Amino acid sequence: MIKNILFFLIPLIIYITLANFIIDEKNVILITLLITVIIFWATSIIPAYQTSLIFLFTCLIFSLSSKDIIFSGFSSSAFWLVFAGMLIASAIKNVNLSERFSSLFTNIKNPSYLNILISINIFSLLFSFIMPSSLGRIILLLPIAAIIAKNFGFKQNDNGYIGIMLAFIFSTVIPAFTILPANVPNMILSGLTFEIYGFELLYSHYLVVNFFVLGFIKNIIIIAMIYFMYNDTIKPSVLKSEKNLLSKDEKIVIFTTLMMLLFWTTDFIHGISSSVIAIVGVLFLANPVINIIKNKDINSIDFSSLLLIASIISLGNIVATNDYIKDILTKTIDLFEPTSYEILNQIIISLFMSFTGIFITQPSIPAIFTPMAEHISLISNFSLNEVIMMEVTAFSTVFIPFQSTPILIGLALANIKQITAIKFLLILAIITIIFLFPLQYFWMQLVKNII
Repeated sequence: MIKNILFFLIPLIIYITLANFIIDEKNVILITLLITVIIFWATSIIPAYQTSLIFLFTCLIFSLSSKDIIFSGFSSSAFWLVFAGMLIASAIKNVNLSERFSSLFTNIKNPSYLNILISINIFSLLFSFIMPSSLGRIILLLPIAAIIAKNFGFKQNDNGYIGIMLAFIFSTVIPAFTILPANVPNMILSGLTFEIYGFELLYSHYLVVNFFVLGFIKNIIIIAMIYFMYNDTIKPSVLKSEKNLLSKDEKIVIFTTLMMLLFWTTDFIHGISSSVIAIVGVLFLANPVINIIKNKDINSIDFSSLLLIASIISLGNIVATNDYIKDILTKTIDLFEPTSYEILNQIIISLFMSFTGIFITQPSIPAIFTPMAEHISLISNFSLNEVIMMEVTAFSTVFIPFQSTPILIGLALANIKQITAIKFLLILAIITIIFLFPLQYFWMQLVKNII
């Protein structure tokens, strides 16, 4: 009953409030819609797929953007990569490879819950250097993670299960914001920097400036938080090691996966989209001669999650191309008056960019702020390169899951409630803002003359 009331009350209150400040009716509707769907997605007042449909339907009915942009999520590379990834995960499950790969972790000598988390953390971080797509990493790793949790005796609602799944999700997504090709926002930042300002972000430069504080140290914090929040007792008696010879189907899936990894990691040479590579892999495994991906796997796909992903991508594109929202952000930036403390100025700018990510999603942060970077540089007295690096601080700080599609997909595949991730991410964000934002300033000062 309360949810039904809130369903009507929340957008009504937001609309009435905004109507007092915004003149154009279409802009009032757009901002009301954005705030409402963010609240609905974060709180699950209604199912996520209903919120997604309401968002798309409202945008279409009121012509809040062009049809191409409203439905851009369905044509995006990320959408099709997730679709293909779900089927690849089914293939891995169909041939029982998840259990075989899980032996890498379940064969740890003298295992403790902390040792397991550390092993997962290191593996996930190293995998981020190998595979450029965070969505691909999530989709490949989560089936393995579920088997690992099971082999250590954890059931789906156990703290140990939640901790292991969160370790895989967060360790492969959040630190990867500091590895240039490893996440979508990183590549948007790199592409726009070259397109607008004519210089290329070097892999080494990007890594040196951002990885130590926002990648390495934050990664340690992530594991410490998971350990203290979800520490559980493992049950060694249920551990098992798979020593049988690889079957024909297992070899085919391993070969296909390795070929996809090869093409993913060499995309700078051939330029083939990661989603195209994944779809080709799916078509090969679904070929009637191979028949590892079956009709039942297509029918079992969680299309509500796919709808949510497409809607979130579309939301980001609508925001990134909306002149009114850009104007609001520009006027807000113009209100900024630098203090006499440079460290405080950097924290304020980074914090402002971070908070906007709650409303515009992480990929939209570089899409919107990179064109503004020169303007921010002029009013803040920071160099253009420093402002661009502040964007990394911003989009690597996640407050709620829907900001980052890979995190959202990871939670869906792991069957973990969003409220669990929201609690974790908010605590991590607070720690990041209080401790890592200042530390990142000092680190940037230390390395800016070296690189």
